[in-house]
Amino acid sequence: MVNQPEQRPSVLSSRDEPAATGDGGLVPEVAAWQRAADSGADAQREAQERAKGVTGQARPPGPPWTPASAALPAALRTELIDWLRGGLPNEGCGVLVGQRLAEDGGAPTRFVGMRNTAVSPYRYLMDPEEQLRVLLEVDDNDEVVWGIVHSHVDSPPMPSMTDVGLAAYPDALYLICSFAVDPPELRGWTIVDGAVNEVVLEPV
Repeated sequence: MVNQPEQRPSVLSSRDEPAATGDGGLVPEVAAWQRAADSGADAQREAQERAKGVTGQARPPGPPWTPASAALPAALRTELIDWLRGGLPNEGCGVLVGQRLAEDGGAPTRFVGMRNTAVSPYRYLMDPEEQLRVLLEVDDNDEVVWGIVHSHVDSPPMPSMTDVGLAAYPDALYLICSFAVDPPELRGWTIVDGAVNEVVLEPV
């Protein structure tokens, strides 16, 4: 069951994806893209598993955590939105890095824009080697992955089923920026074992 904030639309929205999973009902060109993207997802998951061994951010079993709010510096907010806007008409992605996790009261200190190898308006896949390189750097600097960032081109800033399925950093926040509205809307979430909860992003 997905925990949702009160008076919010369903978290598990399919946003502008042709279908949630598989090739069923997809036109041939979209089905071909789906298969290629899934192959890239396998590589991303492998990089994530390798990175967990490096950063020690694999969370032990236990109940999902959800801080009520988290601090996001205004300058980083502007920087990440500008980066994601530069990826349009496709989704953009990146990583927020800090000294402490949001659940420990930490705020991000820098943003690292990443390449979306899916090159798609429907989903994102961080380049596996680029992702691993950044996470090794984070570990060397005694930092943490504070947040995973990506955009939705034409849908609300809520995790889709695809986003929930790919969420591999339970200690990090997931920030989603929607360009379906102007100005863009940025919201934060925790995704732990399929449970999704909103975290209010406080400007500092």
